[in-house]
Amino acid sequence: MTSIVSRLRSDFARLLEELAGLVLDLPVERSNLRSGGGVVVIAPDNHWGTPTPSQQSSLLALNRHYGEWFELLRSVVGAATEDIDRQLKDADQGLRAWIERSVTWELSISPQENAENVRLAGEAFATILDVLESHGDTRLFVIPDTNALVGQPDPLGYRQLAGDREFVFVLLPTVLSELDKLKNLHRNPAFREKVRKSIRRIKGWRKQGSLRDGVTVDQTITVMAVTSEPVMARAPSWLDRRNRDDRIIASTLEVQAAQPTARLVLVTGDINLSNKADVCRIETADLTE
Repeated sequence: MTSIVSRLRSDFARLLEELAGLVLDLPVERSNLRSGGGVVVIAPDNHWGTPTPSQQSSLLALNRHYGEWFELLRSVVGAATEDIDRQLKDADQGLRAWIERSVTWELSISPQENAENVRLAGEAFATILDVLESHGDTRLFVIPDTNALVGQPDPLGYRQLAGDREFVFVLLPTVLSELDKLKNLHRNPAFREKVRKSIRRIKGWRKQGSLRDGVTVDQTITVMAVTSEPVMARAPSWLDRRNRDDRIIASTLEVQAAQPTARLVLVTGDINLSNKADVCRIETADLTE
C-alpha cells in the first residue's frame, strides 16, 4: 500500500479531471453589456448559462466528494505554518469557484480554455502535496485498536504486516483509556485478565524508557504512545469527539499528519471503524482473518 499523500494525490487527479470534463459541457454565454450616457459598464464578458438537471446533479455530487477530500487533506496537513495555511485556503477558494460556478472574470466562451483553467487551479493543491511528500519518512506505523491490543498485546504478533521491515507500534490515548476501564468493568473475568496482561506489558515497556519517545523491542520494533487526545477541530467535521471510534480515527490522522509519507495501518476487526477508516483513506488490517 502507498502513503496517504499518494492516495490523496490520486483521488484529487480523478476529481480534477471529472470537474474539467463537466466544465467542457457546462453552458457559457456572452454577457449583453451596454454603455451609454457616459456610463462605463465594468463587468465580465461572459457568464454561466443554466445547467441541465443532470449537470446540476453531477456538480452537487462532485462538490460533496471534493469537500470530503479537502477536509481529509486539511487533517493531514495538521497544524500548518501560516504560509501553508494561506496556500491551502487560496487553493480551496480557487477550485470551489469552478465547482460552484462562481468564476466570472476568468470565464471564457471557450470550453477548452475553461477546462484548462480548472487544471491550472488544481496546480495549487499539487504544490501543497509536494510539500507533504518531501517529508521522506517511509516507515510503517502499526496502530491497534482496543480489541486488537487485548487479543494480541505482543508487537511481534504484528510482524506479518511488516514482513522483515522495522515498524513503529503506536498506542493511542483512547485505546489506553479504554483498557483502564475494561480491566475492572468488563463482565467477563477471562477478558478482564487478558486486559490486565496487556496493561502489565505496557507498564513493562514504560520501565524501559519513555513511550512518548519510543522504546525498542526485539531490535526492530519501536513502541511509542501518543500522549494527548486528538484535536477534533483539525479532524474531518463528521467525526464526533464523544464517539470512541471517531477519536481513534482522529488520532490516527494526527499520527499520519506527523509522518505524511509513511505507511500507516490501523489494526481492527470492527467493521464500523473499518468503514470510517476507508472514508479517511486509512489502510486497515484484521489479524483474525
